[in-house]
Amino acid sequence: MTRAGVGVARRSRFSSWSLRKRLLVVTIALFMLLTVAVTVTSMLVMRSVLLDRLDDQVREYGMRMQTEAEQSFRDHRAQQLDPRSPIGTVGVLQIEGITQQSFYITGGGRTESLTPPQTARLVGSSPGIEEEPYTASLDVRGDYRAIELPVGNSQNIRLFVALPMADMNQTMLAMTMVIATSAIAAATLLVALADVTIRRAMRPLTNVVLTTERVSQLPLDSGDVHMSNRVRIDDPATEVGRVGESVNRMLNHIETSLGARAASENRMRQFVADASHELRTPLAAVKGYAEITRKHELGMSDDARLSLKRIEGAANRMSALVHDLLLLARLDEGREVTFAEVDLSKLVVEAVADAQAAGREYPVGLDLPEEPVVVQGDVLRLQQVLANLLANARVHTPEGTSIDVSLGLDGQDALVTIADNGPGISVELAEKLFGRFVRGDASRSREAGSSGLGLAIVKAIVEAHGGQISAANREEASGAVFTVRLPLAEDT
Repeated sequence: MTRAGVGVARRSRFSSWSLRKRLLVVTIALFMLLTVAVTVTSMLVMRSVLLDRLDDQVREYGMRMQTEAEQSFRDHRAQQLDPRSPIGTVGVLQIEGITQQSFYITGGGRTESLTPPQTARLVGSSPGIEEEPYTASLDVRGDYRAIELPVGNSQNIRLFVALPMADMNQTMLAMTMVIATSAIAAATLLVALADVTIRRAMRPLTNVVLTTERVSQLPLDSGDVHMSNRVRIDDPATEVGRVGESVNRMLNHIETSLGARAASENRMRQFVADASHELRTPLAAVKGYAEITRKHELGMSDDARLSLKRIEGAANRMSALVHDLLLLARLDEGREVTFAEVDLSKLVVEAVADAQAAGREYPVGLDLPEEPVVVQGDVLRLQQVLANLLANARVHTPEGTSIDVSLGLDGQDALVTIADNGPGISVELAEKLFGRFVRGDASRSREAGSSGLGLAIVKAIVEAHGGQISAANREEASGAVFTVRLPLAEDT
């Protein structure tokens, strides 16, 4: 993966974190960055201070030894350095590059001579600038801060004095440990405090999320809607409080709009029910008068008999439409369904027999389980579901199409499947198949007397039984398949 891809992946992972986690991580990251910056700055300042102090000590002891060496040369005494200096002090006296004396003070006035490599390291590390401190590493003796001084007016006599840096390094190490320990303790405390603070600050936003989740689970697609969920606002002056107020205003608006829609649906449903009920009487009268007129058709002309036939056909189609509308209105109101134990196996057998009698040119296959399948429902309405689905298969497929009906079990549900090998369901029709006044073939449906409400009635009846219905094209062959899922009776 390229660097750009890795960067995108990291940003994607970071953006998928919760807001609380991101705030916590950013807070800790900023704190650690600031701590590191302060620590590095403090250590650099501390090292500079300690190094300046050590340089002053090196100069002090160096100038004292320089004075003693000059006095020794003036008195023509042996060129010996006075080792009365702090433990660990190193001194080297050279004349014309040849070491005359070197010592390392071990304590109690005792000294040790430096080894030639140590002397070479001390002298070789000098930058050649007089009275300018420098750092030299004397192998196992560690790092030293040294200074080069001339003795007298001769440039051939050089004095090198050095003090160990061990104490300064230990001080720096101790300071680093103290700062690191303090930073870890402070970071741990900050994590706890920041987590509590962020949780408390995010609690109103969490209430907003919980409220919207509860609202999203409400059945808002139809019927009366009661949205009592509201966001509790502790402080409306904060940004989260303003978000909560906006959500509450939105929920009030949605509740008002859904209430108006529900009231409109109820009025429309009541109007359809009342209109359907009122139309039944005049339609019955029209059909009755048509039947009476049919008794005297011998004296009618051919045009009059044709008109009478069309009147009867239109009255029958209108009666079927009114009956379907009235049934849908009552199903929407939760009526027209009486629950009892129903032998679904027997209903399927009877529905298949009726379908074979109604359309002999459509062979129907049947597949049943060995044991009876019992559901809780309304016998008449479940018969209507099966009859409508079988009729739909005959109406929307050409003659000779085979229809396969199967009944089975899926957990605690009964599955009724009605499949055919016809042309299948078009893409345009699939999305609105169970809608009202939807026809697969408008011209043929009207000739057959279809109102376009058959599948809508099937869906309403199945859902009134607590079930589900779906439709799709067959995968292994051409044709459509309708699947009805109904819950089994409790004692099944």
